[in-house]
Amino acid sequence: MSEDVRVSLEIPAETVFACPVAGLANVLAERAGFGRRERYRFQLTVEEFCLCLAGLAEGSRPLALGLTGKRHQLCASFAFQAGNLSLGALNVTSRASFCTTDDALAGDIGLFLAGKAADRFHLKHQGADRFLLEATVDRSYPPVAPVRLPEGLRAPFAIHPNPSPAQLSHAATLAISAYPPWQCPSSFRTPGKFPDMVAEGQVACILACDATGQIAGLLPWSPCSGQALYFSGPFVFTPPEMTAGVARLLVDGFLSAVARGPHSIVLSFRATADLPQASFEPLGALQSMTDGRLESHPVVFRHLREDNGLAVWCAPQLEEFLRQTYDRLALPRDILPVEVPTGRPRRESLLGATYDQVRNFAELEPFLDGEDLTANLAAHVAAFRRKGIDAILYSMDLAVPWEAALAGDLIEAGFAPMAVLPQGGQADKVIWQYARLA
Repeated sequence: MSEDVRVSLEIPAETVFACPVAGLANVLAERAGFGRRERYRFQLTVEEFCLCLAGLAEGSRPLALGLTGKRHQLCASFAFQAGNLSLGALNVTSRASFCTTDDALAGDIGLFLAGKAADRFHLKHQGADRFLLEATVDRSYPPVAPVRLPEGLRAPFAIHPNPSPAQLSHAATLAISAYPPWQCPSSFRTPGKFPDMVAEGQVACILACDATGQIAGLLPWSPCSGQALYFSGPFVFTPPEMTAGVARLLVDGFLSAVARGPHSIVLSFRATADLPQASFEPLGALQSMTDGRLESHPVVFRHLREDNGLAVWCAPQLEEFLRQTYDRLALPRDILPVEVPTGRPRRESLLGATYDQVRNFAELEPFLDGEDLTANLAAHVAAFRRKGIDAILYSMDLAVPWEAALAGDLIEAGFAPMAVLPQGGQADKVIWQYARLA
């Protein structure tokens, strides 16, 4: 059962309310059991976003706030209305000058601080001048401690119907010990986080045990859209001669569990070599460099029910790739042409960015278009390269015309389309990768 602590309220779009709302955020975080550092970061995030959005909101329209304390993170959402929205200071590549009295630059500093205090944020355009901004601060967990793989595993193997938090934590630790970082969710590296996410319903999983109750395998999944689930694994901890049977047990248990749900497709680009290949179809592959070696990571999928077709938007530069992909996968799609933009709605674009240095992985998604998009992409690539990351991805949702229209900017910035994720977003998603690996 969820033990979330929630507060919802509306406030006038006036800066005088930012301080009391920040105090409320601190109280909520303390009530949810977070430490001083996380409470301070959450309080700063809420206060600075309130200050900035109060200045951006139009007329007398209020800000609608939602504050939530979950087991593993603190969440703040801000629903607001604004015309000509520009949030370029939220880019992870932003550099703010703190020696200014200019009101506009002061607002940029506030956005800069909020963006740095939060672990991640997401901006959704809800139509016309309505937006939803969400920001999260993660709980701090102790790092994983090395463990040895179980010995003396004995058949028969079976799915554990109700694994305990300790078993989930142990299984995540085993996966980190046995598999490359690329294939493991980041929550596995702090095993206390993984069972908290399962308890919250953010992640679901199948756990396999042997005849004596020792952990033999794990397969986790979570929604990536209203129609698609994203899975990792299977992670199998048995001797090689037992691996195929346990992998099949995990995959069959996973497919049986999700077949009764609302989703119509399962996807992965973190599938392990233990995945039964005959059960899934390839969508493409992503690439990375490991110790100077080029490695390929397959992207796979499986339908849970019939695909009845979609309409997707497409720029001219992407049409050939999409048609070839849809023909190969026999996916019924209506491809709608979108014009290359001749003007931009604002000067500064905004990109959402997540990265993981351990997994040598970064991902970008567009939140706001702008005149500087190509330069902004290049700045993000350079920033990730300075951190030693060369696998840099970009997600494009083909349900959104302005996103689909950015294909030319991506090609100019050095990205290439690698795979289509059917129903991976509001419609299909195209995964691009920066083509020049380090």
